[in-house]
Amino acid sequence: MPRTRVTAVVLALGLVATGVAASTLHATNAVSESSNDFTANAESTALYCTGLGAGVGGHVDFTNLTGEPRHLSVEVVANTGAHAARSVALAAHATIDISPAAWVPGSLYGVSALVSGGGVVGAQVGAQNTAVAPCSDGGVTDWYAAGFDTLVGSSALVSLFNPSATPAVVNVTTVTSSGFSAPAPFQGLAVGPHAEVAVNLATQIVDTANVGVHVNVVRGTVVAVGVQTSATTASFNVGQDVLATKAVFPLVTTAANTRAQVRVANPNDVAASVTVAVALGSFHIAPESVEVPAYASGVVTITPNSAIPEAGFAALTLISSVPVATALAVGEKGLGLSAPGPLSRTWLVTDFSGRGFARAVLTNASTHAVNIHATDLATSASFSATLAAGTSSDLRALLPGLRQLQGLTLLITSDRLVRMTTILPVTPVGPVVASALNGG
Repeated sequence: MPRTRVTAVVLALGLVATGVAASTLHATNAVSESSNDFTANAESTALYCTGLGAGVGGHVDFTNLTGEPRHLSVEVVANTGAHAARSVALAAHATIDISPAAWVPGSLYGVSALVSGGGVVGAQVGAQNTAVAPCSDGGVTDWYAAGFDTLVGSSALVSLFNPSATPAVVNVTTVTSSGFSAPAPFQGLAVGPHAEVAVNLATQIVDTANVGVHVNVVRGTVVAVGVQTSATTASFNVGQDVLATKAVFPLVTTAANTRAQVRVANPNDVAASVTVAVALGSFHIAPESVEVPAYASGVVTITPNSAIPEAGFAALTLISSVPVATALAVGEKGLGLSAPGPLSRTWLVTDFSGRGFARAVLTNASTHAVNIHATDLATSASFSATLAAGTSSDLRALLPGLRQLQGLTLLITSDRLVRMTTILPVTPVGPVVASALNGG
C-alpha cells in the first residue's frame, strides 16, 4: 500500500494554474477558465496522469482537501502493457504518494484514479521535483504543444494515455523551422483501452530544436503530456487543447547566464505575426516581434537580449495574428518547457517539493479589482485582500500575514479570474517555472 504523507503542490482546483496549478487553454482568443468545478460533494470523480518515467522518474500525489475520508480505485499501466490495480484509502486532508515504477515494470506510465466523492486533486511530480504537471479529469480530441528539442543531449516524448474502455486512434504531426512533417509511423497510432503509448519525436524529427506538435485524435480521446529532457533538466509540457492568439508568462527570468525564450508553433496555412510585450520594472522596452511562417516554428529570445536589461523577472504578453501554440523555455545548461497558464477563481498553492518557492505572484489581468480570500489549510489562518485591476502582486505583499512560502498549503479563492505563478528556488534565481497542476 502506498504511504501517506504531508506534501504540497500548487493547484488550481477543478480548474488550473501556471507555475503550479492548472490546465490548458480552452478558447481561441482568450485564456480560459477551467472546465471542471471543484465539487467536494460529487458522488465520484476521476483523475488521469501520464508521462512519468521516461527519464524523469517521479510519483503521483493525490490530495484530499475535504474533512471526510475518500477511497480511490487506482490503476497503473506501463507502455510495456503491464498493469496493476489497488484500492487506496485517503484520509481527510491527507496525501497519498504513488510511485508507478514500484507497481509495474516499464519505462513510461499512466495512472488513473476513480475517487468515491469529490474534493481530491492530483499532481505528478518528477523525481528531482522540477517537473510538475496536473492530473486531468478527462481526455481531449486535439492537443498542441510547442518548443520541444530533439538535439543531441535532449529527449522529447509525447506521452499518450487512453482514459476510456474503447480504443483510441491518433495522428501526430509536427512543425519546425524547416516546415511541416507528418511522419508515417506517427499516423494512425492505436492507443488501447486504458493503455499508455510513448511517441519518441527523435525517431523521426532528428537533431532539431523547437519542434511543435499536434496530436489529432480521430477516434476516442487521450490524455497527453510532453516530456522534455535537456542536459540535466527535465520538464513536463502540458500543452493546450486549442490554439490561442494570446499567451501570458508573468515570471520570466532576465538573470545573467540563463536563457529564456518564448517558442511558437504555427500549424496554420498563413504566417503568424507574433509580438511579445515585455514589462520589467521601470524600464521601457520595445516589444519583441517575429514572423512565423505557415506550418513552421519560431522563437522570441528574452534572455540574453541586449534590449532587455538584467533586472529580475519580466512579465510577457504574447499576441499573435492567428491562433498558435506557445511555450516558455528557460534554463541554464538545459532548457525546461512550460505551457502558458490559464485563469481560475480557485487555487491551491502548496509546496510540492518541500523547498518552498522563490516567488509566488497573483495576477489580475481584468479591468476590475478582485477580492481575494485565502485560507492556510494547515493552520486555519485566513487572509483577505483586494488586487487592483491590471496588476500583479507578490503573495507575501498581498497577504501580509503570510510569512513564508515553504511548507505552504494555501487555498485561494477570488470573485474574478486570476492567474497564479510560482518559481522554484534555484540558482541563479528564476530559470525553473513549475508547471500547472489540475484536479477535480
